[in-house]
Amino acid sequence: MMIFDKREVERRFRRSMDSYEENAVVQKIIAERLVTVTREYLGEKLGRVLELGCGTGILTGMIREAFPDVRVQVNDLVPEMCVQTAERYGIPEVDCYPGDAECVDFPGKYDLILSASTFQWFMQPEATLRKLRDCLQPGGMFVFSTFGVRNLEEVRTLTGQGLAYGTLETMKAMLSRSFEVLFAGEDCHVMEFSGPLEVLRHLKRTGVNVSAGRDIWTKGKMQVFAEEYNRRFGIQGRVPLTYHPMYFVCKKNED
Repeated sequence: MMIFDKREVERRFRRSMDSYEENAVVQKIIAERLVTVTREYLGEKLGRVLELGCGTGILTGMIREAFPDVRVQVNDLVPEMCVQTAERYGIPEVDCYPGDAECVDFPGKYDLILSASTFQWFMQPEATLRKLRDCLQPGGMFVFSTFGVRNLEEVRTLTGQGLAYGTLETMKAMLSRSFEVLFAGEDCHVMEFSGPLEVLRHLKRTGVNVSAGRDIWTKGKMQVFAEEYNRRFGIQGRVPLTYHPMYFVCKKNED
């Protein structure tokens, strides 16, 4: 499994700023699902919300539309993304917290901490969960998505590289040490592309690094990758790419 450098993660997401939203098809579906479960479990009673990993603001905009009266504070690993999203949605500078969510000192206390497709980048997830729990009001909620073991399975199979995704059950077990898990669910979305090189372009445009090394994509290796992708996964001139989002609604435990 990939051992990643967050500085490299930051660099790749910064590079994808202008192409991300156009290519983030599944990420938009994920954001919509998070808004739906947030409404289901929290209703309209929200005062102060923190969004971790706001990126270009896909989820931020949906939350502002669904809950127009809440105070939203945003965070992202890429400072430029955080500032740009805050400006886009009229969020004051004081409510913008750029930097690594595992290290930023958030002021708390929040009614809701919300995050789409960021949890998988945490290096110390259990310690970070305890930190987020302490940032919540009594009875506050942590609603988020991450990815499961089938995520990008085609690319992972061929390259042997990828993040160490957990199962729904292992995630629930981890979360239950700091939260009451009210909801856990998962989906699979399969995108189709004209060929393996389009898959790689799509991933690059959404900030994803599919290799642990910078030199993996030599001309020869690219050709082998494309041939194997087509042979193993191609169907009638198209190739798939699987996304496996998991969703969680967690309530702060009261000790």
